[in-house]
Amino acid sequence: MKSHAIFEIEEGALNVTVGGRDGKRMRVQRAVRLPLSELNRDTLTVALRSISSEMLQGAIGVHVILGDRRTQHFASTLPPMGAAAAVQFVVREAARLSNADSGADVLVATRLLRRIAGGKLVLGSTVLPRAVWEPLAAAFTASGLTVLGLYSMETCLALATVENGKEPVAVVEVNAGRARFVLCDGDCPIQVRRFLIGGGGGGGDLHGAAVTTQLAMELPRTFEWLRETGQPLPSTLLLGLRAVDHDSAPEILQGDELKRVLRAESPVVVDEGQANPGLAAATLLARLAGGRPLPSLLEPPRVVLPLSSTRLATLFTSVAVGVTCTASAIVDTNAGMALRSEVQMIAAERNEIESVDNAPPLPAVPDGEIADLAWMRRAMSMRRPISRLLADVSDCASAALDVEELKFASTERLLVVGVVKGASRQQALTAIAAFAKRLNEIPYVQTGGDEEIGEVPQLRNCFRFRLGMTWRNP
Repeated sequence: MKSHAIFEIEEGALNVTVGGRDGKRMRVQRAVRLPLSELNRDTLTVALRSISSEMLQGAIGVHVILGDRRTQHFASTLPPMGAAAAVQFVVREAARLSNADSGADVLVATRLLRRIAGGKLVLGSTVLPRAVWEPLAAAFTASGLTVLGLYSMETCLALATVENGKEPVAVVEVNAGRARFVLCDGDCPIQVRRFLIGGGGGGGDLHGAAVTTQLAMELPRTFEWLRETGQPLPSTLLLGLRAVDHDSAPEILQGDELKRVLRAESPVVVDEGQANPGLAAATLLARLAGGRPLPSLLEPPRVVLPLSSTRLATLFTSVAVGVTCTASAIVDTNAGMALRSEVQMIAAERNEIESVDNAPPLPAVPDGEIADLAWMRRAMSMRRPISRLLADVSDCASAALDVEELKFASTERLLVVGVVKGASRQQALTAIAAFAKRLNEIPYVQTGGDEEIGEVPQLRNCFRFRLGMTWRNP
């Protein structure tokens, strides 16, 4: 069994979980909880050196779940654009939220949540200041441990909501005397509130009723905070594995806004005598053992965009044509072998007819007329309404948008180059999206396949764009 080692780190606790796939089950073989008075390089180094090599046996490296209040989670809605431009936007936004000088000062992980009307992209992202991770990374290096992946605590908790549909869902988990309320969009965290929990022993193992009572007091405050920040209110709350152990907790926490309160089910089986991992570690272990890794903060951010409906239809058409041609080639080969003798007989008859045919030839049409007719048909098929195109592109541009250049030819791609400036970055991006949509409504051209949007240096709300179009087939 291939083993995976997960280190769950936050102020007050270091939880180590080692396990993997055992047949159809995800099994925890070894798990321990160690105290961590402070979260810095020295205290972490001491804690890591107390872990024996037998504890990590079978694991080639470690995966780190970091619970740090300086971690940010956010969702971004972008106009249709390429993957590279989307990543650049997310990195700039991550640097802004972290008050960093540039994107090089932050660690970013992002992924596509969904596409919405108009081809817009909704991305979920996590950002951690590089200065927060570097001292902890040095502690792992000093202890001889290789870090294979770095994830936020909230990202791993949000994975538990994947079976609750696309409606906003919240997760609450308790550890080391702190509770996390994580608002999720799908299985991606978009807003987090942390608050202290007393009387639960840090994990809810003792005084479960007291922990439930405190959660009941904090949830209304949390919902009021969500309203003030303009976030959607979840109707479902998922209680983590360490949140509460009070039997009546779901009934106590339910109310007018929370329609459902559910207990999370652990996706792993724990061997006897081992500490029970929290929901974040258990969910990450199940993902790793199942061969479905998460985007790590240590990797360069990237976005995988699905094929659009037009490109998907083109791909299916190409595959269908390829299959048809292959089948046709097989049939033609077999038929050719069967008719080879008949072809030879026909060739002999043709030679005989040519030798005795004395009929006068039919009058031929002059070559010049045939060439002129073919040239005229080709020229008529290439007629392009250039003057109308100039007028329509100009009509599509709003007051915030300046078209600097329009490149066109009979058979080549059309390019529209310009600059847009708005009162805010969102207004500028919205203007570009509206312009692209109006261009696509021009009946004799179609957009797509060559879009670039870049920020103009020293002008925060100004973008330079380049949109590609093609003539529609006559």
